[in-house]
Amino acid sequence: MGKAKKAGLAVFTFIDIPSKINGVDIPDEAIHVDGKKFRGEIELKNVWFRYPTRKNEWVFKGLNLKINPNESVAVVGESGCGKSTLVNLILRFYEPTEGEVLIDGINIKKYNLKELRKRMGYVMQEPTLFNYSIKENILYGDSFARDSDILEASTIANAIEFIQNQSFSAAFEDSASVLHRAFLERQQEVISIAGQEYFDIVIKKLEHLVKKEELEGKFVSGKGDMDERTEEYKDIKDLSNGFEVECGVKGGKLSGGQKQRIAIARAVVRKPNILILDEATSALDEGSQRKV
Repeated sequence: MGKAKKAGLAVFTFIDIPSKINGVDIPDEAIHVDGKKFRGEIELKNVWFRYPTRKNEWVFKGLNLKINPNESVAVVGESGCGKSTLVNLILRFYEPTEGEVLIDGINIKKYNLKELRKRMGYVMQEPTLFNYSIKENILYGDSFARDSDILEASTIANAIEFIQNQSFSAAFEDSASVLHRAFLERQQEVISIAGQEYFDIVIKKLEHLVKKEELEGKFVSGKGDMDERTEEYKDIKDLSNGFEVECGVKGGKLSGGQKQRIAIARAVVRKPNILILDEATSALDEGSQRKV
């Protein structure tokens, strides 16, 4: 308990530090982002920037850059030259020390930050996936995307082939709760093949193992934990069983290239006006890179 109190104090002290850039408490005078009129023109005017923790090292010294709507721009340079810093400024994770960052001619400080970031898609080199199904990880980009949107985004990210080729048995990870859930969902099928007696014996064993896992504090996702869509948000596009495969903790059940493609699909499914890829295809082979 003493360790927990000490850790809690450190965490809450950190949380209570006021942030200069607040994406939660939006001021009333903030400019709302109209998705239909938003063009996504990016301009950096005479930007000087240094990180708060390294005040003697300037990353940008009077940077001027303009990116027009419907334009693809590749920023190339050696490590530490400011590529990721440029992304951080556009997403307003940091603010320039001097100069302005404009989107559609308006300083990003004046926008409703939450709405502005919704118009952007961002894929990092090392994407973070959650211990849910592939479908639910893609839905994290847009909670109310339709099945057809998920299918389209997966195709654009060149992920549809490996998803559809996933064996449904791969959804059964090494936890009793996942197998218990699957047995109950396919109860009639199991009984018709192996009989009622076999089903009852296995279910009792699994229930015992599930309780054991709960006592050990093992986290296991439940089906539909993140997919809260009602039928009106779905459509007739049936997704293959591969979309139900669990990604594992931090996406551990997928390869590096597969994780990147799921992350790209997650960004694309929200249909952003600005799409930022920070070496997001580094783990893909050359052919897959070209397709993406």
